[in-house]
Amino acid sequence: MRRFLTVLIASSFTCIIASSAFVWSKNSQANERIKLPDIGNTSNIIISGELEKKLGKAFLRSIRLRVPLSNDQEINDYAQQLGDRVAKFSEQPDRQFNFFVVQDDRINAFAGPDANIGLNTGLILAAESESELASVVAHEIGHVTQQHLQRAIESASQMSMPSAAAMLAAVVLGVTVPGVGPAAVLAVQAGQVQQQINFTRSHEAEADRVGVQNLAAAGFDPRSMPIFFGRLQTATTQYGQKIPEILLTHPAPASRISDTAARAEKFPYKQVEDSQDFRLIRMKIRVNKHPQNLTGELINALKDESSQGITKIKEAARYGLALALMKDRQFEKARDILSTLTEQNPTQLHYLTALALNEYRDNKPQQSLALLDQGKQRFPQSRAVNLLYAMVLLHNGKPQQALTNLNEDLQNYEPTPNVYDLLSIAYGQVNNPVRGFQYKAEYFYSLGLTKDAIIQLEQALRAANNNFYLSSQIENRINQLQAELRAPKLL
Repeated sequence: MRRFLTVLIASSFTCIIASSAFVWSKNSQANERIKLPDIGNTSNIIISGELEKKLGKAFLRSIRLRVPLSNDQEINDYAQQLGDRVAKFSEQPDRQFNFFVVQDDRINAFAGPDANIGLNTGLILAAESESELASVVAHEIGHVTQQHLQRAIESASQMSMPSAAAMLAAVVLGVTVPGVGPAAVLAVQAGQVQQQINFTRSHEAEADRVGVQNLAAAGFDPRSMPIFFGRLQTATTQYGQKIPEILLTHPAPASRISDTAARAEKFPYKQVEDSQDFRLIRMKIRVNKHPQNLTGELINALKDESSQGITKIKEAARYGLALALMKDRQFEKARDILSTLTEQNPTQLHYLTALALNEYRDNKPQQSLALLDQGKQRFPQSRAVNLLYAMVLLHNGKPQQALTNLNEDLQNYEPTPNVYDLLSIAYGQVNNPVRGFQYKAEYFYSLGLTKDAIIQLEQALRAANNNFYLSSQIENRINQLQAELRAPKLL
């Protein structure tokens, strides 16, 4: 019974996925934007944009506290770029979406407050084409732009900000929340569950429709959505495989698959080629998740794959082989492969950064720094290159140069826990303990560890040595975090 109720509540939050994508045709009737009822507009009365932003940040901290997120900036950059490509054709093209990757083998994704969208690594590996992955992203964007999450936020509004964020995070992840148990969740949902379940069904259909039309403009294959869900269902029913998380939390009945297939058929068929970035990111995730003690088997498999398929597929396999060799500390062999790939593909940053990382791990810091300097010149907009460069600089006793890179990142992006951690190390190395403790505090806070953050700030306060300006700044931050722990209800 508890499992049944948990599933019902999870459904009421509508934070799961579907997949759809398609090709745009200027002469097709399908080009006409589908006029959809804006079910969520009245929800603006329920929660303001400012409050949703605060809840979104708290939600992300709560997610980080409960599951491991990818710290690989190249993987996260790819997710963001793919998401941005689809989002710019959505009903809110100017909205800032945040796409991130969860290190979880389960096939799933979810949307949270303030346009935070998480993609599991298991989903990325399960997608056999970039269009299939993009279709999942498009569906989640549809939930956001149609304001489907507002009803869930309204249900959580009688809790404090941390508790509401924790409950939302727990529901989308399928985990328990200390201090916010099933009884508390059920109390909030009492009398509304069935109504919200029905509303959710309309949400899913609407998110599918919105997702298909957005994917058409983005240039993906709309047929990928029914293909993706159909394949998952077939594997489950015919081969007895475990039901994927996406189908448990986000049912795809035959009618839904057939409806989406019919909608996709309105668009002319066009073969959509996967990007090389898609192939390389999938390969990187595959190598990263492979058990260390079985690396030899992976190396043999990738040797075979590197001689099969078209050139780009073989290159992706060779890249994976180099990563596996690096993982097995066979740096010389990895170097040979990556040097050739880098020389043959000067515009592909993944090969260059992998080669730089190989040199760094092989205790060749000068070669690594030289490659990353090239990377900064070739790919000045790459966050992944910039942060890898900062890390290698720090590990080679060059904190001032690292701070230049890190401050550049702060100017252009929302800081991540990794950036806060690097800043803390950098300021420690330049003998500025106050800033070091402050950034370490922000690192802990971004992970949802507010009490640990306060401890770091108290250390910063002691290190400030009665400096009035610094002490006032630190005390204000301590007061903010303490107030958050005592936060009133959302509404």
